[in-house]
Amino acid sequence: MSDSRLTAVQKAHFETRGFLVLEGFLTAHECRPLEDEVDALTARREAGERPAVVDYPALALLTSHPRMIALVGQLMAGRAFAMHHIHAARHDAGLRGVAWHQDYEQVPQTNRSHVMVHVFYYPDGLNGRIGDLLVVPGSQRRVVANDALAIFGTEDLPGSVTMDRLTTGSAVIVHSALFHARRAKRGGEGCPRYFIDISYCQNGVQWPGYPGVAAINARLLAAGADRDGRYPWLYDSTRFFDKRAVRERIRGVRGSLV
Repeated sequence: MSDSRLTAVQKAHFETRGFLVLEGFLTAHECRPLEDEVDALTARREAGERPAVVDYPALALLTSHPRMIALVGQLMAGRAFAMHHIHAARHDAGLRGVAWHQDYEQVPQTNRSHVMVHVFYYPDGLNGRIGDLLVVPGSQRRVVANDALAIFGTEDLPGSVTMDRLTTGSAVIVHSALFHARRAKRGGEGCPRYFIDISYCQNGVQWPGYPGVAAINARLLAAGADRDGRYPWLYDSTRFFDKRAVRERIRGVRGSLV
């Protein structure tokens, strides 16, 4: 995929269904270094280390992929936005599933006034082994706790969609409040699945963030993730607050938090 403009149909699909599938978004040339870096990350984690994803150049640059930033910008209704996080993992055969959940950052969950999206990258695609991506279209409109549907595990839900066939380099943009899950599947020995997710938050409110976000963003800027000054606004740490401190403050509060 080379186009950096969304069609009216794609925008409407995201608005109503809560997700967009971009088959083959990344080229093979882009996927190879990402897979190599995820392999290196995995090896260090297995050795008991805690390496930072942002210290790997290809992964750091992926946070400001120009075509993706252009697409996300169109979903943000013209408002500026900031990067919330990047995660990366290698999914090997036998990996367990992840129950139904949504990832909209809000403490407590009260509204959907601003847009937050997650971009799921699959450098090696999906082939029906190790794990499938499940989504419930339209569920991003529900204002509920992140784990409200976890009781259903990874079972099909009314209207849910299973994605088990995506070409290499595919990306899926989801509204962060969309309920999704990963269903464990058999097979995949010797053929791991690579997974990277990057999240972006629309400006206009302060969002719950991870501790140390300023240090992480400083490392990304030092690594050149702003692409010669083109995207420094992506790494604006003032857009976030420490969600752990807020959760601790309201722990045990009784009554209506709204």
